[in-house]
Formats: sequence, structure tokens, C-alpha cells
Amino acid sequence: MENKSEPTVNKNQKKANLLDHHSIKHILDESVSEIVASRGYAEDVRMSNVRLFLGTVIIAVALVAQFYKKKFPENRDFLIGCIYVVLNVVLQLIIFIKEKNAILFTYPPKVNFVLPVITDPYLC
Repeated sequence: MENKSEPTVNKNQKKANLLDHHSIKHILDESVSEIVASRGYAEDVRMSNVRLFLGTVIIAVALVAQFYKKKFPENRDFLIGCIYVVLNVVLQLIIFIKEKNAILFTYPPKVNFVLPVITDPYLC
């Protein structure tokens, strides 16, 4: 007979603050990502790369606006037009339209489909 008194310990056990719903969601998202990755799905990071690139462009425009040759009251339209309105709206539209609360984007699994060979002439 097996000894049932020994507790089973999960090697990937994660702890979260039960009063913090963000940490619970983070743990659930990590767990789902690990399960999906273990099933052979490769992560598609193209959307994350687009968001990082767009964020870098926003920071570069902010630096240009910071060191613009005109002082603040005169370059106000430039700041509002380039940084806060146009680029951040584009970034938020990408997040809202493309991601839609997705946890993980994956490529389709690589499956080799083998067609059966029919050798019985009566089944054709």
C-alpha cells in the first residue's frame, strides 16, 4: 500500500496575494502561457515588438520636443499634436483592436499530416 500521509508538492507552485487581483491575474496568465508553450505552440512576439518600437518612437519624439529650439509656450501645439494625441492614440488603438485582452499570441503548431494509403480496391 502507498503511504498517503506524504503531501504532494508541485514543483512549479506559485504564490500570489489573494487580496490583490492583479497578482492573481498575473499568476493565471503565466500558468496558461506555460501550459500552451508546453503543448508545442511557439510564442508569436511580433505584436509586442511593434508596441515596443512604437513606444521607442514616442520617446524619441518626446526627446525632440524636450530639446526643441522654441520654449514651452510656443511649442505647445507640437507637443500636443505629436506626442499626446497622435502617437499614443495609435498605440492604444493597436492594443485595443489587435490584442483584445489576449494573454498570448502563438504560431500554429507544426504538425505533420500523413494521409492514409488505401490498399483495398473496394474502399475507393
